[in-house]
Amino acid sequence: MKLGEKIKTVRKNKDYTLKHLSEITGLSIGFLSNIERDLNSPSINNLQQICSALGINLMEILDEEVGTNPITRATEREEILKNIETNIKVESLLNKKASLNGIAITIDEESSFSDMTWGHSYDEIGIVIKGELEIELDSALYHLYEGDSIFIKQNTPHRYRNPGLVSSIVYWVSSKK
Repeated sequence: MKLGEKIKTVRKNKDYTLKHLSEITGLSIGFLSNIERDLNSPSINNLQQICSALGINLMEILDEEVGTNPITRATEREEILKNIETNIKVESLLNKKASLNGIAITIDEESSFSDMTWGHSYDEIGIVIKGELEIELDSALYHLYEGDSIFIKQNTPHRYRNPGLVSSIVYWVSSKK
């Protein structure tokens, strides 16, 4: 199921209209409709707003349910989101429902999520697989290098960027609530 279809299914299961979701998120009805029809790719910030309004975990909506094979080959990862404006790509690390959520975020060189400052309703761990990651938690700034990891407590506002000259790949893992 594609991202837009998932959002629409969750919205309808909660008996929310597009108008109601628009009022909660502050996003236009047309924009939300285009996301649900997979005509627009939302920013991570917009997606977080939608998930928060629907009462679901961001990583849960990004996780793809596929078969029962416990292995996900790097070449077979499901691309969940690609945003050309912010130079980011999100892929699922897990190909089946598990007790964990896992995504890989690739951020092009010298790119940032300048609009992204939000917290999640779940704890998460980020592990830098390639390149560098600069992350701001509340008002503290941390610089991570390949192999470094970071724990982010639930509801902690954060923003991050790739300050390096090569693409950054970060794996994010959280438990499902």
